[in-house]
Amino acid sequence: MKRQIVWKALHYQMMEYCNVEVTDTDIRIDGTIVGFAEDTPFSVTYDIITDRLWQATSLEMAIEKAGETQWISLQREPGKHWTQSGHARPEWDDCTDIDISLTPLTNTLPIRRLAETLNDRQEIDVLYINIFKGEIKPVKQWYTRLSANKYRYEGVAKDFKAEIIVDDEGFVKDYEGLFQRLNS
Repeated sequence: MKRQIVWKALHYQMMEYCNVEVTDTDIRIDGTIVGFAEDTPFSVTYDIITDRLWQATSLEMAIEKAGETQWISLQREPGKHWTQSGHARPEWDDCTDIDISLTPLTNTLPIRRLAETLNDRQEIDVLYINIFKGEIKPVKQWYTRLSANKYRYEGVAKDFKAEIIVDDEGFVKDYEGLFQRLNS
């Protein structure tokens, strides 16, 4: 399977283009986000590799804002320890997913793995990457499947909730109030 997906942000002047390729051994995702926020033009490029269960095994990311570039390099052996640029990060060991603040793509990773049971609220531990603050921190998030293609997402901010509508393959089509997919 190979997909190309384009989203626009509803509150930022921002667009994203990403490619998703499912191979016999892993899933490879690369994306580019460009936009203007906080009075600054920015671009983010990322490469994510997951195992066949959509659990992240690596992330390489470049964030460019105001002429400065920040590099993020994360690796994880499935079910084992995280490293950042080769340095052990044991405080992240409980995290099974990554969540990049400016893309709905990273919501697809846990959605692809969650149980099929309706109204079952599932808690996950996530490495949240805040692009504008330049921080990576472990957080708890919750997903509740409301129907075949609709989930309630809760997380990051203490009382933040949004409905996410996905296509039949689990890719985000509409992230309530934040993102909308432009291609089918």
